[in-house]
Amino acid sequence: MYWEDDEQDKQKKSSESIVDVSFKVNCKKIAADHAYDLFLAVLKKFPHIEKIDNLAIHSVYGAESGAGWERPETEIYLSKRTRFCIRTPIEHSQDFHNLDGETLEIGGYKMTLSKPTIKELVITDTLFCRTVVVEHNQNEDEFLKDVSLSLAAMGINVKKMLCGKEHIVQTPSKTLVGKTLLITDLEKQDSIKLQELGIGIGKLFGCGIFLPHKSIAPVAVSKSNE
Repeated sequence: MYWEDDEQDKQKKSSESIVDVSFKVNCKKIAADHAYDLFLAVLKKFPHIEKIDNLAIHSVYGAESGAGWERPETEIYLSKRTRFCIRTPIEHSQDFHNLDGETLEIGGYKMTLSKPTIKELVITDTLFCRTVVVEHNQNEDEFLKDVSLSLAAMGINVKKMLCGKEHIVQTPSKTLVGKTLLITDLEKQDSIKLQELGIGIGKLFGCGIFLPHKSIAPVAVSKSNE
C-alpha cells in the first residue's frame, strides 16, 4: 500500500476529448477470460481500431465479479443491467454506433448489442482499474513502484494507491499478468488524464482502463489492520 495525506480540490468535470460508447447487452453468460476474444470480435467489425490512439475496450463483468475485485474461474453470468463499453476519442464515437443490433461472436459465446449511448468520463478523486499490467509485478511493492514511476512519467502525482488480486489475460502470443488497482486523492487534471490515457499495456484487452470508484479509505483502514 502507498499512502500520503494531503488536501485537494474534489470538484468534478468531464473529459472533452474521450468518451465511453455504452451498449445494452443481450447475453446470458460469457467466459471469465474473454478479453482477447472480445477484442477479436470488435476488430472483425472495425479492422482499423488498432490505429486509433487511446482506444480501449472494456471487459464485461457480472454481479459475481465483485465490481472487478473478484473474478469467477470459468464463466460470468450477465444481467439485463450489464453494459459493454468502448472508450474512444470523441471524433470516432459515432462510428461505433454502427454496432447497434450487431451480434459479437466472443469465443463460443454470442453477445448482441443495442441502444448505444455516449457517456462522458466523470472526474473524481478516486479511480479503480480491474487489471493493470506493468513490467515489474512479482510482488505488491514492486508492482506499486512500477505503477508510481509510470504515472510520474505521465506527469501524474500519486498520493495513495492500493492494489488487489492478480488477474490473468491470455493472448495467443503471451500471458498478461495484472492486478486490480485503486488510486485516490487525485487532482482533477490527473484524474482526467488517467482515464483518457490509461496505464500499462493491453488496453484493447480490457487492461489499464480506469473508472470512478467510491472512497478508498475504508479498504485502506481494513488492510492496515491485517
